Amino acid sequence: MLCPRQGRAEARDAGKLARALSDEKGSVTIEFLGILPLLFLIMLVCWQFLIGVYGVIAAQSAANEAAKVYAITGSESSALAAAEKVLAGAGGGIGFNSGESYIESQGDGYFKVMIGANLEIAFLPDILTRNMDEADKTISFQREITSRVVH
Repeated sequence: MLCPRQGRAEARDAGKLARALSDEKGSVTIEFLGILPLLFLIMLVCWQFLIGVYGVIAAQSAANEAAKVYAITGSESSALAAAEKVLAGAGGGIGFNSGESYIESQGDGYFKVMIGANLEIAFLPDILTRNMDEADKTISFQREITSRVVH
């Protein structure tokens, strides 16, 4: 049999427990810590996107430089070497792809320059890259420009 004093003590303890569970002190901190990994993931995706945009701009600049050199000299090797030099100076995991780079004559003094570039994917964890082929660790793309030979 419960004495009245013991019943009041249990009720008081139950009230304290209910108040403690309903207290929201610190809940904002817990919610912030829960969303933090998602925030970091979004930032990494945005950063990779910006690296990609920079890579496209650098590749277009290399194509412009190759077209300028070819228009003046008429030498394909000199033009592709100039494009390679531009991409080498760009940094940021951007490289020259000689297999996809060429200059094609289109007749009547016009030509097309195609410059291939490789962009490293920046934020892949080592556990993924260990089992990947080298070709899968980069994004390959091309930029082209059409111009005219200067006589």
